[in-house]
Amino acid sequence: MIRKTRGIVLHTTRYGESSLVVQCYTEQYGRQSYMVKGVRKSRKQNRSNLFQPLFILDFEVYHKETSEIHLVKEVSRATPLNSIPYDLTKSTQAIFMAEVLYRTVREEEPNPVLAHFLINSIQLLDALEEPSADFHIVFLFQLTKYLGFYPKNNYGDGNIFFNLVSGSFKSYPGDPAILLDEDLSDLWRLCMMVDYQSVKDAELNGAQRKSVLDQLVRYYKLHVDGMGEIRSLEVLHDFFHN
Repeated sequence: MIRKTRGIVLHTTRYGESSLVVQCYTEQYGRQSYMVKGVRKSRKQNRSNLFQPLFILDFEVYHKETSEIHLVKEVSRATPLNSIPYDLTKSTQAIFMAEVLYRTVREEEPNPVLAHFLINSIQLLDALEEPSADFHIVFLFQLTKYLGFYPKNNYGDGNIFFNLVSGSFKSYPGDPAILLDEDLSDLWRLCMMVDYQSVKDAELNGAQRKSVLDQLVRYYKLHVDGMGEIRSLEVLHDFFHN
C-alpha cells in the first residue's frame, strides 16, 4: 500500500552501490526504516544530500505492516533548512541531536506531540540569526519531557544536590556516582529554567557546558535502556568546549 508521511532524518546507512537505508522519525508511523534505491547513482543524479541529519522530508512509500524496512517511491524536501546545512555550529549540533534521537526514540507508533516538538525545534534552530552554543543542551532537557524522565525542579530548602537516578534534587550529597555536586546541580537548575526563547540567557562557559552535557548524557543512559555511546559527543566537545 502506498502511503505518504513526513519524516525527520536521524541516521543513514549505505546499502549496495547506490542505495541508502534511512532511519526516520515520522509523523504518521513513529520510528521507521526506509530503503531509498539508486539515490547515489552518479554525481549528476546524486540526491543523497537530501538525507542529512534533521532534514525534514516528505515520503511516499510502499508501506507493509509486516516489513521492517519500507521501500521509498518518492521523496522530497518538506521544509527547506536555510542555515543548518551551511552553518558549522548548527550542523554540528544537528548531527549530535539526530544521533541522540536515533538512540532514544524507538516507538513504531505515531506520537503527534513529539513529532510537533521535533519539527518545531529544528525550525527554531534553523531560524536563529546567531547560533547558540547551548541550543543542543536546551533541546536535550526539553526532549526528556517527551521521553518520560523530565527532571523535577525542586531545588531549594536544602535540596541542592541533583540525583541522576530519581531525577530530582536531594538535601544530602550521598553517592557521587549518581549525585551531582552543588555547583553542577545549580547549573542544572539554571538550564532547566531556560527554553528556546531564552536560550541565549544560559551563557555557559566552555567548561560549564562540557560538565552539564556530560552529566546530561549520563542521565539519558540511566533512563534509556541500551542507549549506547553517543559517538558525536566527542566531536561536539572538540567544537564547543575547548
